Amino acid sequence: MEEYDVAIIGAGPGGLTAGIYCARYGLKTIIIEKGITGGTTTLAGRIHNYPGFIDTSGMELMKLFEEQAKKAGAIIENEAVSKIIDKNESKEIQMQEKTIKSKVVIVSVGAKSKWLKVKGEKEYLNKGVHFCATCDGPMYNGKEVVVIGSDNRASEEAIYLSTVTKKATLISPKKELTADAAKQKALAERKIDVVLGAIVTSFEGKGVLSSITLKTRDGKEEKLSCSGAFVYIGSEPNTEFVNVKKDPEGRIIVNSSMETSVKGILACGDCIKKDLYQIATCVGEGATAAFTASKYIHNQIGNE
Repeated sequence: MEEYDVAIIGAGPGGLTAGIYCARYGLKTIIIEKGITGGTTTLAGRIHNYPGFIDTSGMELMKLFEEQAKKAGAIIENEAVSKIIDKNESKEIQMQEKTIKSKVVIVSVGAKSKWLKVKGEKEYLNKGVHFCATCDGPMYNGKEVVVIGSDNRASEEAIYLSTVTKKATLISPKKELTADAAKQKALAERKIDVVLGAIVTSFEGKGVLSSITLKTRDGKEEKLSCSGAFVYIGSEPNTEFVNVKKDPEGRIIVNSSMETSVKGILACGDCIKKDLYQIATCVGEGATAAFTASKYIHNQIGNE
């Protein structure tokens, strides 16, 4: 059975950062990713808020992260993890083809945004359809956009977009917003139009998004012109395979050192419970997790 000092599950911004730091600490490091290296960040069309990069794409940025992790000495392997078995001083990571052993595991599997699953949604991804207002909102300066969702995050993004675009409209699939009173007050103060109980049935355009079709509460279809649509109907953390303490949504609960409820299992990135879900926060958490892993392993060696 192959043995490592650190096994990082997930190759998004947090996982790749953890891999860079762990490898540079001299730890034998493997990063396991079941999908595309870079994770959901690769879906971001343009990124303007990551320090040092005035204008880049998610794919371009993650390619640099990957190259740096490999150069530092981390191994990246495409595999799906099905289970982590706690053996106290070590962990066994079960994958489809094999099982490996590691002293520390860092879970950084992120969360996948929920799709509406309607006509044109994937066709216009990054051509008008987006999942990150902070990343892609500024490109719609002087244009009209819509936000699709009902909760606090959808409301927050609509409020933000109203400051960087000509107009933002919030479309709620539910008959009432689930956002708290403060968010709803802010929507009113920003004079953001809120359409309740409307279901988006399609995205349309010629090369880029120009309109969406809604089914309103009375069952009628209505076309709404817009240059951008930001989808916030929820996300699902990919944490089913790890048995640690989580919140009701499945996000892993960690302390300030990125430690979970199980000794030797750390977590970082968008799979943890936190307030801000951004590349920059994932990077900081990945560095912290690597530092904690290094201390944990060196303490183990010191006690042998």
